[in-house]
Amino acid sequence: MVQAPVGFQCPECVQEGRKRTREWSTSSPIRVSQGLAAVNALVWIFVALLTGSLSLWGGGVTDIHVDFALHGAYVHQDGEWWRLFTSAFLHYGLIHMAMNILILVFLGRMLEPAIGWWRMLLLYGVSLTGGALGALLVEPNAFTAGASGAVFGLAGAVVIAERASGRRWQDSGILFFLIINIVFSLLLPRISIGGHLGGMIVGAIAAGILWTFPNWTGFIKTATTIKILRPLPELLVLGLGALCIFLALEWAAPRWFNPIIG
Repeated sequence: MVQAPVGFQCPECVQEGRKRTREWSTSSPIRVSQGLAAVNALVWIFVALLTGSLSLWGGGVTDIHVDFALHGAYVHQDGEWWRLFTSAFLHYGLIHMAMNILILVFLGRMLEPAIGWWRMLLLYGVSLTGGALGALLVEPNAFTAGASGAVFGLAGAVVIAERASGRRWQDSGILFFLIINIVFSLLLPRISIGGHLGGMIVGAIAAGILWTFPNWTGFIKTATTIKILRPLPELLVLGLGALCIFLALEWAAPRWFNPIIG
């Protein structure tokens, strides 16, 4: 037996728990982050060529946005649930898209090496659903588009990850980034504060689940039990995403004519 956070534990249990510890590194490939950035860029190019809308910032609502951007009325009355996802790959203007993908790659360089490619994809997707829920809660009767909700979710995840990894928030400037962007979200027109905050909150919760699981293993006495529970964090994060989708479809979108928060 060896000493453990809750007293004494079998060596196999301690070793199994250590396998789940998230290493904070920036040296590994970030293929998912780069791939998501590339998809966002390619979608913008496709929409720009198809519609002839080459605005640098804040282009108007095109037919593509009408068909695929997030809007409570279309989600609720027409059952177009896929807008929760397609809206996250549309942007209004080149600068809007470029800022999102640059920040995505920057944050991905911190997160993806620590959690692996498929957890990075999971975290991005769950943050996306949180952003969609937040946008529908605050401004469901507007055409909302952009990867900002998912990107803010990654930023919230970095805050949690740095805390869990023993790093100081000041070292990366992530809190400064969040504060500045929240201020911009409040002051600038046509920016979805609901989408930003919703993504950030859900991303932070998801990261908390993924990063704290190794600490849970201190309360488990057998390595076999730890192996059985190994998928639990990812399942909980999937459940969080499912909850966001359910609330967006059944609670927020039906109130598109009378926003719950806005």
